Amino acid sequence: MQINQTTNQYSPSSQPINLPGWETVTNEEWNALIASGWAPTLYVPPYRVSKDTIVSRVNDAGKLTELMLLIGTLPAEQNFLWVNYAWFWSDNATINAMCAQLGLDPVVILAPDPYLA
Repeated sequence: MQINQTTNQYSPSSQPINLPGWETVTNEEWNALIASGWAPTLYVPPYRVSKDTIVSRVNDAGKLTELMLLIGTLPAEQNFLWVNYAWFWSDNATINAMCAQLGLDPVVILAPDPYLA
């Protein structure tokens, strides 16, 4: 079992997660943490979401015009990345912030992409 007490997450994977704060614990250590009241959430590794899927979901939400305007206000570096990337990681901070600014749930807009499975 892999846990990260800083982010309150766990992964049932036996393979180590090579990110800061992650550690392997035994079943006994896990049970002791849970008994002490620790309530972690499942760690979901980032996955790719195509820009086409993102735009389609924004369009389905009726926010395409707002997205177009927002893209025009991005700093030059972020605009370059938006224009030139075909996909983004689901935990991309800029894309998550764009969803929030548009009033859209990033969990919905950045849900797993059926075309990049």
